[in-house]
Amino acid sequence: MTKSNDINKHQRIAILDQMRGVALLAIFLANIPGLAEINKEHPSALNEGLNDVLSIILTDSARPLFAFMFGMSVMLIYNRLKEKGMNPYPILLRRFFLLAIVGAVHGYAIWAGDILLMYAMAGFVLLLFTTLPARGLLFAALILWLGYTVGVEVVSYFFSGELSLEEGLKSVFVGSEEPFKGTEYLIIEFASMVEHLGYFLFGMFAFHKGIFTAISNRRTQMWVLTFLSLAIGLAGKTVLHYNESIQVLNGFFPFVVTIGMILFIVLWGTSKTAMSKALLPFNSIGKMAFTNYLLQSLVFVCLFRGSGRTIFEDVGIWTEPSYIFALSIGILLFISQMLFSYLWLKPFRYGPFEWLWRMGTYWSCVSIKKKK
Repeated sequence: MTKSNDINKHQRIAILDQMRGVALLAIFLANIPGLAEINKEHPSALNEGLNDVLSIILTDSARPLFAFMFGMSVMLIYNRLKEKGMNPYPILLRRFFLLAIVGAVHGYAIWAGDILLMYAMAGFVLLLFTTLPARGLLFAALILWLGYTVGVEVVSYFFSGELSLEEGLKSVFVGSEEPFKGTEYLIIEFASMVEHLGYFLFGMFAFHKGIFTAISNRRTQMWVLTFLSLAIGLAGKTVLHYNESIQVLNGFFPFVVTIGMILFIVLWGTSKTAMSKALLPFNSIGKMAFTNYLLQSLVFVCLFRGSGRTIFEDVGIWTEPSYIFALSIGILLFISQMLFSYLWLKPFRYGPFEWLWRMGTYWSCVSIKKKK
């Protein structure tokens, strides 16, 4: 291992922010059809083709990417607190509890596609794995991914029956009677959390093993693995996209694409060429991912009628737009958020929601302004 390829703390944090920014873009692009309630009746060839391409790349791959990042962040905070001699568990419990509240409000009152509550639920479970060695984390991640996320699809396919945790829980807790408000929503989020749990653990394992230095020191092999992952994953997802009857590996190929994305971002961000500067615009928006994620759904449900919930259901300027129109608005919004985040972080240390979340997490007042 050469020192020249070691990744220092500053570089590691910068790459984490860039990865978070790219993950935010990926999940936003994947969510646009639902956020805008696009017109799915008789779309033009261009609209349908572009939607298909982005769907193949991002659907079921963007969420695992964000989950992977969340797992890494949990280990980062856990280790930092341990190094400072602090008990990380009450602090992380408060952090996840606050995230759960925001996610529940966001998902129930603003937009049904929320991921924050599911991530908060995962956070509580991940605390049980923080003391595991790297090998234990990898084993647990593989068991959950191959044994549950992929395994359920395989069993369902070959035995001609659908195994669904979500449907099973609904039959137990909801049944045929009118459910309590929010019960079904909580079941959906919990089932989604279990499905994604392996991805969170892969993120914890990657941080444990020093993913950035490990990848940086094996660049040639990692580039080969990157393109193999993307080629195999995208080929598999393409087949699944156009052949809905063979969903046997629907939980496998999307995460192979996610692995390729992760490797690509790390290799790109750690390259000692001008190419790595192309990721710099993702730094600021990645640092403010919490704020920007909430803003994205709030802006879209206010612009596109029918996509929001409760008071936002009948709010909007446009109804059932074309995919290209909604995508164009989304790209403009994301670019605006990049600029907004960059300017905001000039005088301030944190984004607005990041600041509130931090104060609630550490149970203390924290100055949002940078020290002069």
